[in-house]
Amino acid sequence: MHCAAGPFFNVHLLIRPRCPGLPRFNNPYEVTVPRYQARVLVNLRSSVLDPAGEATRSAAFRLGVDGVSKLRIGKSVELELEAPDEDEARRRLELLSDRLLANPVIENWTLELQQS
Repeated sequence: MHCAAGPFFNVHLLIRPRCPGLPRFNNPYEVTVPRYQARVLVNLRSSVLDPAGEATRSAAFRLGVDGVSKLRIGKSVELELEAPDEDEARRRLELLSDRLLANPVIENWTLELQQS
């Protein structure tokens, strides 16, 4: 860590170490980082009412589609991620899913991951 103070201001510059596995602009050899494709499926928990799903089920009945006894609506999030390995990619995606993509109080999520 390197700190430098200006002559008139109390300014500290912090130089952070480079992330491992990521190439620099003027690096003579390129380091390839694996890329992963992921899909996170988010659905409401079974104990939570789904008014949009019920409205869609009723509309299907009015359209003449018989036999739909249960219909629940969720969301699908697709993304690409660069990570050093599959375990790290999965760790990052689980953090993203738990804290950003799904509301853990009312929603469950599942993760599909593959290297591209």
